[in-house]
Amino acid sequence: MEIEYVDGFPQPYAQMDAAPYWQACARGELTYQHCTGCGAVVWPARSFCPECDGEALEWRRSSGKGRIYSHSTVGRGPTPAWQAMAPYTVGFVVLEEGYHLFTQIEGKPEDMRIGRPVEVAFIKRGRQTLPVFRCAE
Repeated sequence: MEIEYVDGFPQPYAQMDAAPYWQACARGELTYQHCTGCGAVVWPARSFCPECDGEALEWRRSSGKGRIYSHSTVGRGPTPAWQAMAPYTVGFVVLEEGYHLFTQIEGKPEDMRIGRPVEVAFIKRGRQTLPVFRCAE
């Protein structure tokens, strides 16, 4: 599958299981799946629960609050659009609900640290609205 770029930013693949997630992002909401059968948090989006194989999944709204789990600062972006933003930080955020999301983390690179509280914000990149996280303290 070829990567599509809009305004210099790669666009996420449209997968059917994740359609409600992307629709929520467009509304400024961060969502995740929850299995009503076993109570597991399901991420990334799927059509069945990886814990119990159940199909009773519901979408829930996340608090959007979490902590930096890991991070890396990029000094040289892969495309002109990303190069213009460098340096920028990407990493995993662990959300209060218990799942990890790989994302951009906004803030000064020297202010990043494991365990630092972050909160979700949304940014338009090309046609897609994406969650990014900002340092909360």
